[in-house]
Amino acid sequence: MTWTRASREILPCPPSALWPLLADISRWPDWDPDLGSAELHGPAAAGTTGFLVPTGFRGRVHSRVAESFTITSLIQDREIAFRQPIPLGAMELVLTLTEVDGGTEFVQKVTFGGPMRAVMVAIIGGDVVKHFDIKCARLVELAAAQADHDA
Repeated sequence: MTWTRASREILPCPPSALWPLLADISRWPDWDPDLGSAELHGPAAAGTTGFLVPTGFRGRVHSRVAESFTITSLIQDREIAFRQPIPLGAMELVLTLTEVDGGTEFVQKVTFGGPMRAVMVAIIGGDVVKHFDIKCARLVELAAAQADHDA
């Protein structure tokens, strides 16, 4: 059995303005309030591994016991997905960008599977969903700042 939640919001910028922020995993803590650090162990591509460290106490525990995540999908300007092993299961996160009138539909889909899913939802999953509006606001701010810098 799994626990899945999808969140979506229309962001007032094109996918090409948001993609650099999603594709550069080291920048995820700039817009995701649940992450203290993030790194990739190679170029961003399907099959590349990396490591995310949550903020606070969760991060201290995670950095000692967690395995690396693996990028499962990377489609330029469209989608990035990864699979993070959790005890007796996995968390899967899919972030998609779809161009729509007025900007980009940003969708975050998070799924926890395995017998420990309820525990993992309580530890991290609820915040991943709860903080979606903050992530969206920060992505828009960062995309606008980059556009101003490039102008």
